Amino acid sequence: MKALLIRLGGLLAVLWGITLITFTISHFAPGDKAEAIAHARYPGDLGIAPEILQGIRQEFNLDAPFLQQYFLWLSDVLRGDFGVSYSSRTSVWVIFVENLGETVTLTLTSLGIGLCAAFALSVIAVRNPNTVWDRGAVILSSIGAAMPNYWLALLLILGVSVHLGWLPAYGTGSFAHLILPAATLGFWVMASQTRLLRSFMLEAYEQPFIETLRLRGIPEHEIFSRHVLRHSFVPALTMIGLDLASLLEGAVIVELTFSRSGLGALLAGSVLSRDLPVVMFLVMFFATAYVVINSVIDAVQHFSDPRNLNKKAAS
Repeated sequence: MKALLIRLGGLLAVLWGITLITFTISHFAPGDKAEAIAHARYPGDLGIAPEILQGIRQEFNLDAPFLQQYFLWLSDVLRGDFGVSYSSRTSVWVIFVENLGETVTLTLTSLGIGLCAAFALSVIAVRNPNTVWDRGAVILSSIGAAMPNYWLALLLILGVSVHLGWLPAYGTGSFAHLILPAATLGFWVMASQTRLLRSFMLEAYEQPFIETLRLRGIPEHEIFSRHVLRHSFVPALTMIGLDLASLLEGAVIVELTFSRSGLGALLAGSVLSRDLPVVMFLVMFFATAYVVINSVIDAVQHFSDPRNLNKKAAS
């Protein structure tokens, strides 16, 4: 219970610090925030009347001191009111929910593709050490780790969409539109997890009890499935959690590259239009998701560790 309260306190402190930094950067960014809001609301007007600008400043308290603006926003958030979009005048929560589904679908699909590919490559590499299969898995994962997501996305668009015409290069709405973005992020997950899983499996094979199991006549496939995988799974959990949290951030770049709707496109558009309520909420969401996912993974890792299970059994 004490550890849980400490972690919760740390989460709240991190969130508070992130909101303060983000609010400060947005507040002191160059340019007139009222003009940015006005141009977002009235995109066809080349010149905005001073009366409209003054009305926007009064509506959102833009003339108030910095600390007053921040604590007004923070007090609303603590009451569960995340505000309305400066440009569309729609509830931030409604906008978030409308765009969340696409990002979650992309993230989970990419994670599934990447983990399946990483597991298959790791098993092939470990079961065939120092062969062309092993070296091929290492080379492929190294290429994936060194290649930025946006560069791979552009290569896939150029090759698969432009030259071959197999899949759409941009947009949202069908499974075909999901394949290339998911493959882009999934390749990055594959690269990250293949190296780790291969390393964890090789480390498990070097444990003394593996040789004992062989001397007892236990088949090699049973040793691998019941012991090597189990000991490799525990440390891999933490890295899977980190990848899942990073995928939410990586989805921002991929969604922009493939012109997909989602939180990434929403965040980019909100930053350009200086839509502070939307930006602040999305920053809080990504920060909370990152910390919560890793906290859950740490808890799962702790309770699934055989050493912890043995201690509980002994007590």
